[in-house]
Amino acid sequence: MQFAESVVQGRMVVAAGGQALGNVETLSIDSETWKIDFIQVKLSSEAADLFGVYWNYFHAGRIYVPTRLVHSVSDTVLLSVTIDELREVLAQDAASATT
Repeated sequence: MQFAESVVQGRMVVAAGGQALGNVETLSIDSETWKIDFIQVKLSSEAADLFGVYWNYFHAGRIYVPTRLVHSVSDTVLLSVTIDELREVLAQDAASATT
């Protein structure tokens, strides 16, 4: 069973190349292992364009980033991959989820 928690809500998420993606909205936590599997990122308009995700002032685009891609967490969440690498990982994860 998965549930969401907003402990680190609002922290900026930055890709390895220095590009800001947006802000952490929630954490996806497995209730059996208490492991954080994903962070939900509320994308900025620029990042939404890069990911091809719908965004407007009333509906911000969101993506789920696997925690295995998180390099460090402080005032910001720094990813260990660039935006291009993140797009590839998300596409691969989506493809494996559908099969």
